[in-house]
Amino acid sequence: NFSLKTVGVSIFLFFAAVAPAITFGAIYQNSTNSMMGAIEMLLATAWQGIVYGLVGGQPMMINGATGPVLAIQTVLFEMSNNMDIPFLCFNAWVGIWLMIYLIFAAFVDLNRLMKHLSRFTDEIFASLIASIFILDALGNPLNQNGVYWYFVEDHKSHDAFRDDPNYDYLTTAFLSLTLMVGTTATAFLLRSMKHARFFPNQSIRNIICDFAVFTSIVAWVCIGNFLFSSVQTEKLNVPDTFAPTLECCDASCHTSWPADCPDQEAAWGRRPWLVNLMDTNGKPWAPVFCAVPAIFAFILVFLDDGITWHLVNHPANKLTHGDAYNYDTVVLGIMAGINSILGLPWLVASTVPSVIHIQAMAEKDKNGRITHAVESRLTHIGIHLLIGASVFALNVLKMIPVPVLYGVFLFMGIVSLST
Repeated sequence: NFSLKTVGVSIFLFFAAVAPAITFGAIYQNSTNSMMGAIEMLLATAWQGIVYGLVGGQPMMINGATGPVLAIQTVLFEMSNNMDIPFLCFNAWVGIWLMIYLIFAAFVDLNRLMKHLSRFTDEIFASLIASIFILDALGNPLNQNGVYWYFVEDHKSHDAFRDDPNYDYLTTAFLSLTLMVGTTATAFLLRSMKHARFFPNQSIRNIICDFAVFTSIVAWVCIGNFLFSSVQTEKLNVPDTFAPTLECCDASCHTSWPADCPDQEAAWGRRPWLVNLMDTNGKPWAPVFCAVPAIFAFILVFLDDGITWHLVNHPANKLTHGDAYNYDTVVLGIMAGINSILGLPWLVASTVPSVIHIQAMAEKDKNGRITHAVESRLTHIGIHLLIGASVFALNVLKMIPVPVLYGVFLFMGIVSLST
């Protein structure tokens, strides 16, 4: 079922997925002392998305990083430091136990409990996640993301330009606000063309609607970079090379350069991709102990996945493929185990991108009700192939103004709330 719609949706959701991946990667880097970062997040998102698109049971569901998973892995980092166990080894064993728990839950059909969730639970959870997207676009007081913070003179986004005598933070702030609002408004305008009277025929209107968000992103990236080239705006902060984030002080790779060894002129090297599971720092009981924190990780991941799957399979979405709760629990459990061994973050079902994926692939009547949804693995594979390709085009990503992506976040949050 390849069509222009699948191409347009793949490109749109690529931008919607790559920005949070890089943002979460930066937060992971700060929270884990560079043990994980943007490269690890991009790699995890790409490979897991491609494989899930091929073998997953519910391909309309999009996997990604979420705040709760970030929180639990941050807690694991603190625990590992307090217990004097290398974080990557500790995290890997917790991930292996998480995989075991998820597989066991699938075999005893624990997911049957998820099917008894009420519409109230679904809507509260979806509204919370959608509100976070809107808050991150407008101004989140918890993580200082959002266009509001450009109006604060001492915000970190202004640090790179303070030495420029021509730099004015208010000019940057107002341009950033314009880019965000323009991106969102243009996306909604082009999306509304499907049922408008403009253009010669319905086929052209459908194409404009399918490429609405992508067209809006390209237009406002060009406006920000070329029409207002003299005004500095925050760009996506991505690494320069594709390599593990952690630069080690010594061969053990237990410490991060330069934070843990500021007197050392250069890093010993970068960590290997495979985590040494035996590197417990002389604590042979650590692998068994990791079964305890893995219980809390399991509860969080299981609920995050289950509620999102329940939302995705709601009858109003008109999906006919059927659900695959237990099968996908096994698949995502195995993927979590692999990510743990590679030192990558865990990914779970991501609510807002999943809802947006269905909305973008759906046919609706004039009242906005879904009449039919195109269920395709091609979009899922296409989104994550583009993310994988972006790892080798990091300099291109650096050209994208962050306010434009805030506009995409705002668009996704509003669409999710309205549905």
